[in-house]
Amino acid sequence: MAGKTKAPVVHQTQIVMMKKGPTSVVTVMPDYQGPLEPFVVVLAAPADVVADHVVTLKREFVDHADQMSAPRFHEFWEQDPCDPGPPEQEWQRDLRVSGAGFLGGPSSGPTKKVAIELSLDTQPKVKEGEYTISVLPAGTSPLGWLKEHGYAAPPGAEQAVAPYVGQGLVFVMAEVDTKRIELVGGDRAQLSPIRFFTDLPYDTLPTRLGLLNAPQGDKNGDKQELFLYALDASNRYEVANYDNFTPPTNIEVDFEVKERMGEFYNSLYDAILAKHPKAFLREYSWPADGCGEPCATVPYELSELLSLGGDVFERAVSDEEKTPKPPELTAEEKDMDKELLKPLKPKEKKEKIKELKEDRQKIASVKALVLRHKYVLSRLHYRYDAKNLEADPKLSAKSDALQGGTALPKGEKREADMAVTGGKNRHQTRFNNFHNWKPVIHCPGPDRYRWGKSPPDYKGLRKIWIADDLTRKSRTQIPAVKNVKTDLKELGLGPSSVIPDAGADAADGGTDAAKSGGCGCRVASEGSETALGAFALLGLGLATVRRRRNRA
Repeated sequence: MAGKTKAPVVHQTQIVMMKKGPTSVVTVMPDYQGPLEPFVVVLAAPADVVADHVVTLKREFVDHADQMSAPRFHEFWEQDPCDPGPPEQEWQRDLRVSGAGFLGGPSSGPTKKVAIELSLDTQPKVKEGEYTISVLPAGTSPLGWLKEHGYAAPPGAEQAVAPYVGQGLVFVMAEVDTKRIELVGGDRAQLSPIRFFTDLPYDTLPTRLGLLNAPQGDKNGDKQELFLYALDASNRYEVANYDNFTPPTNIEVDFEVKERMGEFYNSLYDAILAKHPKAFLREYSWPADGCGEPCATVPYELSELLSLGGDVFERAVSDEEKTPKPPELTAEEKDMDKELLKPLKPKEKKEKIKELKEDRQKIASVKALVLRHKYVLSRLHYRYDAKNLEADPKLSAKSDALQGGTALPKGEKREADMAVTGGKNRHQTRFNNFHNWKPVIHCPGPDRYRWGKSPPDYKGLRKIWIADDLTRKSRTQIPAVKNVKTDLKELGLGPSSVIPDAGADAADGGTDAAKSGGCGCRVASEGSETALGAFALLGLGLATVRRRRNRA
């Protein structure tokens, strides 16, 4: 990265961890700011990680986790008071196509319905060319390698890496081909995710390494953002050695928030940090075959789950499990097969019988594969600097589920339950806005204030706005103090709170009134109010380093 005048900067790191049994698959995707000259990403990993355990993935696999789980803005519309019946929600729209002859049902004639399993992509995807990967022997400091290859470590690197060298970790050195990275404006770039797997116990993330590349004097402050996405068969995750805090959900906000969710959430987070400066935010916990209510995107596809680590778990699956015996044909299926075979000549009939048999085996195998890769996706978020990242976060699985942010609003006051409790993993961070019925009401006894989806003649963009790309968005332009319309007394927000203009103070953690508050939501807790769990596990730390200027 030829940092001729300054070290590279990492504003945010996103980590996806998949966990099954003793195996952990960790995917790390940092952003980058600095000169577009050769540089190297340095990751600390467990001692059993070798070069063959390391691959590069496509950015969209990690971006997808962000889009599925991010805090979201949702509009509720008052339903036609003269149209009786329960209101329909946006996520209840029926998008299926019937009578299409493919997935939507059979068409006319002896055409057999195509099983969805035959069309699923079951291959993991990797990306080549962006990095040249080297893995150092366990317990070897990366500083010698950096010097030998013409790189200069950031100030403080020797002290930062020493604990990990002492623990016997390995360092993954990923040299970046700057011709292959994607620019996102100025000197900022998006890097592709690096994935490794380990069969050793892994629960502590060496994220303090990333402090070597913290921004200094940035307009949005000197803090970094860490996003952790956990994919586990049944558990959510929380941080064992930090507080875990559930941000307010299902609250009402001003319409101004709609297209400015990132700016609004930045301000809200600063208000939370004023009271809980060392708390990871639990923002989402939901089955990965869903995506919340409403969905900002589609759920994960099977090939994405395999790419993020499912293919590694398949190593432990026996051939018998991979190729289960197909179930016996039903009477209806036998009749359908007879109809398909009837017009065929003997040779064609033999080939068709073989094809049908192979299809039945593939369907059985793919169904078993899908069932083996059912996960709960959970999201943990932390905004930090060196003062509030004193120790590497240690993550633990939590079998007790979280549910909240899904209750529907009721009545003229548009009240929605903000509680986050136990039950199933169906927890999201949602911010609501409302549109009252405006046309003239002509019927007697209208049924008012039923909230649901937008009307059929709505011409606006049908998009779910989410809080994304936070490090490049203002923390003061859409202040929470002006846009929260539900009373959150513990945070000093809402109509009943008398709070002066946040002004520039918001960037430093909000107003004095906000500093005296807390979360406005109710949470089922194992201990203190902030100590209830959410999600995330994920391991590893990262640091980028700059390359020395060539000397004559």
